[in-house]
Amino acid sequence: MGQKVSRYVAFSDHTYRDSDGDAWQLLYATRTGLVLPVMAEVVGLLREGDLAALADEVREGLTAAQALVDEQSDELSDLLAERRAAAADRSKLTYALLPTSYCNMGCTYCGQAHTRKRLEPNHRDAVVRRVAAGIARPTTKAVEIGWFGGEPMAGYPVIRELSRPLIEAADEHGVDYKAHIVTNGSLLTMERLATLHHECRVVHAEITLDGPQRIHDVHRPLKNGKGSFQHIVRVVQQVLREPGLEGLTIGLRTNVSRDNAAYVEEYLRLMAEAGMADDRVVFSIHEVHSWGNDVSELQVARAGFAEQELEWMRLMTELDLRFQTLPGEAKKTVCVAVTRSAEIISSTGNVFSCSEHPLVPEAEQNRALAHVDTHPVQQARPLGEFDDWYDSVERGGESPCDRCLFFPVCGGFCPKQWREGTVTCPSFKTNLQGRFDVTAQLNEMQPI
Repeated sequence: MGQKVSRYVAFSDHTYRDSDGDAWQLLYATRTGLVLPVMAEVVGLLREGDLAALADEVREGLTAAQALVDEQSDELSDLLAERRAAAADRSKLTYALLPTSYCNMGCTYCGQAHTRKRLEPNHRDAVVRRVAAGIARPTTKAVEIGWFGGEPMAGYPVIRELSRPLIEAADEHGVDYKAHIVTNGSLLTMERLATLHHECRVVHAEITLDGPQRIHDVHRPLKNGKGSFQHIVRVVQQVLREPGLEGLTIGLRTNVSRDNAAYVEEYLRLMAEAGMADDRVVFSIHEVHSWGNDVSELQVARAGFAEQELEWMRLMTELDLRFQTLPGEAKKTVCVAVTRSAEIISSTGNVFSCSEHPLVPEAEQNRALAHVDTHPVQQARPLGEFDDWYDSVERGGESPCDRCLFFPVCGGFCPKQWREGTVTCPSFKTNLQGRFDVTAQLNEMQPI
């Protein structure tokens, strides 16, 4: 069987020397998300298509990474077939649940509308019936619950109330159950986190910190006028010290706008001083984007963000903070909106496919797919507006994804934004070569 170099391969422009003095270039195989060091002469052979000159062990490694593929393969068709199969797979179910419509923050860039409304008791019962019915299907092997908001911790009693019967149903049917929470962190306590982890099986908490204290507390102000930065940092520090919480990981997300971009470096240094250089804490930095609202006055220029991002990555490397240099695996489903095995149930009882629709007034009124009180529990959620995303990629024209070498690890990033006319390519498409340099730095390789 003949082979060819995959169209989904990128090479570093720089050559790097390791501690033994050997020279390497980096190869990114986006079909698998693997970054491989390869000898400079091998890169030359791959660029020339001279595969016959490759040593057997090199060929085997490149084949395993899918950097080399069958020369007859139509790679885009193969990738789309894999992703359609993943979208149709019902063995793992994902439910994002909103236990309340309220949020105690008034972030400058938020597009949600928050009211003091929790799931009514009849809606809670309907949510349990729906999720439990999914768990009970013979095809279900795993279920993941995402507690989302608003601010889900404002509905903490509802989280506990709903978790109990869902975990019982999962245990009864031998289904793997885990949960995560996306939270502003201001209402977290050690007692609550212990309960979430041990009773509700929450294994990951995603918390947003938008800079050092004086910046975060303005960028993400509490509605009572108080700040949250110091409380959040103290709670995370306690988590890292607390016996019994070793299985709980923390994501620290920073949303960057024109207001706080200049303070990210200071924030990262503070986090290192606060003891956040820990394997259980992963940092991520993102551009502010529209959530059904106009944030054009807040957004950083994309090219400027990509350049700054590299500086932040280099600093995080020096500070030993954990972050993702490049996506490390293929993205079989780009987001919950493209698979009917995933759905979002708002605190209104509306069922959505897109996580950016709940609590957005226009979407709550016009874009719900069903209501949890009335939709038959044995039926998957109705088709949503993004379930045809892979057909759209195959047709081409709506986005450049069919021609992009990053499609396997990106998947299109956000179908909703493409259909709203927004170019939504991730920053690694712009600053890949700089990310190669950071990857080399992490592996103690120096550019020649």
